[in-house]
Amino acid sequence: MRPARFLYIIGAQCTGKTTLVKALLDALSQKNPSLSPHPITEVARKVLCEFGFTRDDITSDPSRALELQELILKAQFEEETKVTTNATVICDRSGADPIVYGVKYGSPHAQEMLEKCPEWQVLRDRMRDSLVILCPPHREWLTDDGVRLMAGSWSEWADLHLVFLHVLKTNTISFHVIPEELMELQDRVSFVLDLWNE
Repeated sequence: MRPARFLYIIGAQCTGKTTLVKALLDALSQKNPSLSPHPITEVARKVLCEFGFTRDDITSDPSRALELQELILKAQFEEETKVTTNATVICDRSGADPIVYGVKYGSPHAQEMLEKCPEWQVLRDRMRDSLVILCPPHREWLTDDGVRLMAGSWSEWADLHLVFLHVLKTNTISFHVIPEELMELQDRVSFVLDLWNE
């Protein structure tokens, strides 16, 4: 029995991750109907609702922001541990995402604290053995849905992308950034599938 094969689509908010995941699920199902990839959807929204957090908690209170990110990290771990062997899994976000948001909005030692969590040790090792795709921000894509955190400026949003790069590199997780010129969804799908099939 081979272990589950994971594909992670990660990045700052409003970078087209969920749209890309849905398109990848469709494309993989059409190319190989027997594959039936298993999606892991974003866990952060569930955590926000379940524990009574709001997006304002992330930016207004560093200790509460860190508490939220730790809960999200554990929720990601729980979802990934439900996956059986031999599965093909596409994750909308990852265990790295709450670390990134902890670094950006939490206390000064957020990265160190979150990376000590035993759940992260497992998730990190899995990401090291997986295909990780980082979606970059585009100015025209920043839209407010009333739930997820919104960057106050382009520089704040671009800085979040840099924090993703930092967290992935310091954890020695290999990744591919979608080229910024690939704005069309089908081009982004083709880029990911080419890497997936290598």
